[in-house]
Amino acid sequence: MRILYIATQYPLPVNNGVKMRVWFLLRAIANAGHEITLATFADPGDADSTENELRAVCKDCEIVRRRTESMSGSTNYLARLAGVLSPSPFTINRCRSDEMRAVLERRLKGGGFDLVLCDNVFTTVNLPPTSLPLLLNSHNLEHLVLQRYAEQESNPVKALYARTEAAKLRRFEIAACKRAALVMVCSRFDGEVLQQLCPGLKTAVVPNVVDVRDYEMISEEEPNTLVYQGGMDWFPNRDALEYFVRAIFPLVQQEIPGVRVIAAGRNPTPEFRAGFSDVPALEFTGTLPDLRPIIAKAAVCVAPLRIGSGTRLKILEAGAMRKAMVSTTIGVEGLDFVPGQEILIADDPAAFAGNVVELLRSPARRKTIGEAAHNRVAQDYDVKALERSIASAFQGLQPSIAAEAGTAHLAPVG
Repeated sequence: MRILYIATQYPLPVNNGVKMRVWFLLRAIANAGHEITLATFADPGDADSTENELRAVCKDCEIVRRRTESMSGSTNYLARLAGVLSPSPFTINRCRSDEMRAVLERRLKGGGFDLVLCDNVFTTVNLPPTSLPLLLNSHNLEHLVLQRYAEQESNPVKALYARTEAAKLRRFEIAACKRAALVMVCSRFDGEVLQQLCPGLKTAVVPNVVDVRDYEMISEEEPNTLVYQGGMDWFPNRDALEYFVRAIFPLVQQEIPGVRVIAAGRNPTPEFRAGFSDVPALEFTGTLPDLRPIIAKAAVCVAPLRIGSGTRLKILEAGAMRKAMVSTTIGVEGLDFVPGQEILIADDPAAFAGNVVELLRSPARRKTIGEAAHNRVAQDYDVKALERSIASAFQGLQPSIAAEAGTAHLAPVG
């Protein structure tokens, strides 16, 4: 099939979870014999020195310069306030682009495509009317991220705003899903939630994956070293770190005074770092080209997430490196890890700390759980699993394409 793939991020270099999913999807689709034209937003310099690598996967690429800042780091409060009066979510409106819409109109008028693949619900806002079937890739249940943020937010005004945005985003996601011939989800959990929202919706589990071969690093762990991995320009990761350092880490320190924690992830602001100046046992790595050497240092990896959706690549990366892990329920949500055997799970701070202490005190237990986690990733979350899922999803999509040929569809939001 000939596919017009619309993305919000240029996939190279692969330095965050969104890019990782996009890049592995593009490769899996190309390896299945399909032809891809990529239309994507990009920051200046993103495409430098990567053209040959991308062209090995995509036949063609259209790049529109990104003109929006990170949602998590945005301070455009006037725009947010104005958005309160809009029926559309602020998170959607900020993705509108006349330039991207013009690119898509030109490409679609030129013909030559069998379907459109929107990489997330945000990309659908620029999609012109088309008779082509739509395939939607769901990284997260976007409204669920905001709902969970509202549950954790102590400021009543911010919580009310988040609940309002979540309700708008939920309606938008439902409309986008109803428009789609197929929605690719990260997990069975996400698929079940979407099917409850959209009865009759056709979904396919296309998991987040890693290339396990890339994580076969020989390196000695550093005793009493904990690692939390996650981009610090994404609020759920900042919330997780703050929760861990303030509520859990002191309990661990009481039992193991020499313990330290490394916060491995891009773009921690000076203000955010300064908020932990009273915790000398916390180290920020800042932005690094490769986090694997940091993960390799970990005696235990932690995933104390309270906000999020989709599935966490940080769990898969740590598992691929044979690391014992402690996570919250949300942190491991959607992943088929066996609790107590392949990962330890706790939502209460004392129980979480107890699990960390147990692992730090038992090298044999760490090794057993780390090996089991590695086996789970190799079996269910390696690139080969993604390629099998893509082949199955596209095979099931063929009848829908034939049935919908010539039938007009509109983008869910004009």
